[in-house]
Amino acid sequence: MRRMIILALTLLLLLFIAPASSSAGEWSPHVVWQAAKIGKIASEMQLGPNGLFYAVSGNKLIVMHENGGKLWESAGLDSNKSGRPVFDSHGSIFIPGSASIQEFKLNGSSGWSFKIYQKSSKSAALLTSGPGGLLYLPLPSGLYAVDTSGHYKWMITSWDEGYKSSTQLESDIEVYACLGNNQAVFVILGNQQKGFSLIALSGEGKVFWRYFLGYIKEANLVNGKDGLIYATVNPKKIDRLNKGTVYAFDSNGDGKPLWSYHVIFDDLTAPTPSEHNLIYFCAGERLYAINKDDGTEAWYQPLYKAISQPSVDESSKRVYLGTEDKRLLAVTLQGRLDWELILDSKVSMQPLVRPGGYLYAVTDAGSIYKIKDEPPVTNGG
Repeated sequence: MRRMIILALTLLLLLFIAPASSSAGEWSPHVVWQAAKIGKIASEMQLGPNGLFYAVSGNKLIVMHENGGKLWESAGLDSNKSGRPVFDSHGSIFIPGSASIQEFKLNGSSGWSFKIYQKSSKSAALLTSGPGGLLYLPLPSGLYAVDTSGHYKWMITSWDEGYKSSTQLESDIEVYACLGNNQAVFVILGNQQKGFSLIALSGEGKVFWRYFLGYIKEANLVNGKDGLIYATVNPKKIDRLNKGTVYAFDSNGDGKPLWSYHVIFDDLTAPTPSEHNLIYFCAGERLYAINKDDGTEAWYQPLYKAISQPSVDESSKRVYLGTEDKRLLAVTLQGRLDWELILDSKVSMQPLVRPGGYLYAVTDAGSIYKIKDEPPVTNGG
C-alpha cells in the first residue's frame, strides 16, 4: 500500500512540473482535394490577379477555381505547345506560342494576337515582360518587343554580335531562357557549334552586355531583389572544365558575374531565392542551399530522386520540392526532411506555395493537388 501511495504522489508531481504545452507530433500533409487529370502540364501553375489558377497543357490555357473545378479553357494561336503565361495589371493574360503571342481576358475571351512567320525551330515558347512595360518575344530570328495592346514596337534582326546590321535569320540559334525586369531584358541563346551566351538588352533593343556561358544543354533565369538575376546552366558534358553552375548577375553591371557556384552535375533546376539570404536549387538528387551574398555553400542534403525546383514558404520556414518517384517533400531550412507524400505520378514542376500552409502540386499525369501542411498539434495553454 505504501508503494502505491508513493507511486501516485510521484505521478501527480510529474504532472505539475510538466511543460504547459507539448508537441503531439510533427508537421504533416493533408490532401484537401485532387483535381481530375487535365493533361500534361507544360509549365508551373500560376495564381492570377483574380485569385484563380492558370495552367498550360499543350496549346490550351486551363483555368481553375480554388476548389479544384475547371472554369474554362481556351486554345492558343499555335497548334504547337504554348509557354508560361504572362499577366498584366489590367486584366490580360498573354500566352506565347512557337512564334506568337495570344491575349486572353481573365474571363476566357480572346483578345489580340501577334504572329511572326518563320521556319520551325527547337526553341521553347517563351515570353517575358520587361522595361517600359513591354512584352518581349525571343525567337531565333531576333527579339520582338510588343506593347500590351498588341502593337509592334521594335525588333533586333540578328543575335550574332558580328552581324548586328544583318537581316539574315539565324536559323540554327536556340533560345533557352528569357527574363525581364525594370532595367533590362535577358536572353540565353546560342547554338551547339558556337556555344551559348546570356545577353542583356535595354527596352529599346540596345545590347548592354554579353556573357559567354559555354557549351550547355539547358539554362534557367529568375529575378532577385535590387536588380539581381540568378541563372543555372547545365553543361552539354561534364568534365574538369565543364560543370553545372549557378550565377548571380547585376542588371546594371558590366556583365561579369558577381559570383558563381559549381557542382559536378548536369541537371540543375532553376534557382529559388529566399527572404532569408539563401538560394535553393536541386541537382544530382540533392537539395542545395547557397548564400546570396557570395555564392558560398551553406549546406546540401541528399534527397532520393529529387528533381523539381524548390519552393520556399517564408512564414513556416519550410522548403517544398517534388521527386521522380511520385513524392512531394517538405524540408526544414536546415535541410532536414520533415515529411513525404506520395502522389499519383512524378512531381517535376515547382510546387506553388500559398498563405496559411497551403500548397498546390502538379504531377506529370496532369493531376493538381491542394495540400495543407499541418503544423504540430499542441496541448495545453
